[in-house]
Amino acid sequence: METENEPGTFVFQIMQGDIALLDIREGIIVNPSNTGLILNRSVSDSIARHAGPDFQQKMHTKRSQLPQNRLELGRVIETEPGLLHAKYVLHVSIIGKNVVDKKLIMNSLINCFDRAERLGATAIAFPPLGVGVGKFPIEEFLSIFYTIVLEELPRSESLLTVVLCLDENEYALAEKHIEANTAQVPPNVKIEFSKTAWTGGGL
Repeated sequence: METENEPGTFVFQIMQGDIALLDIREGIIVNPSNTGLILNRSVSDSIARHAGPDFQQKMHTKRSQLPQNRLELGRVIETEPGLLHAKYVLHVSIIGKNVVDKKLIMNSLINCFDRAERLGATAIAFPPLGVGVGKFPIEEFLSIFYTIVLEELPRSESLLTVVLCLDENEYALAEKHIEANTAQVPPNVKIEFSKTAWTGGGL
């Protein structure tokens, strides 16, 4: 993915495609995980498979360094990308004993943006968080994500591009949501739509 920003502008890209196949070499791929960092569901499974055979074992090692061997809900931790075309993978804990709700989604997204800033990333790519196994409504996720991106991106010191990777149905819903809410877009944020080959699903 090569997105060239005009000076002083930011790009919010909505993409139909598998986040694990994204080329974002100077940026971050966000992996929706569970508290045990077991990458065996949908998006996280695709990320683990494309990252290479040792990736899950490295996650076990990372988990062993955490308090009580778990990543608390809403918290994030970064790892090297393995074979993925990214600088980092940012694992955010979405699935645990509690129900996935609006507060968890908001906290998770903001924590991802904060960590991306600390890492000095220029781009970050998200799948939908909590909408598959977590049963969080995709329409509500899109509304939350849209609002947070339009707040966080224009005031970022390092991030220039945010990508949201969706399946075909999610992509169509995102198009409708953005068309209905274009008035919210700041003048220095450019929204782009892009379709690629999709091979995954949402968590």
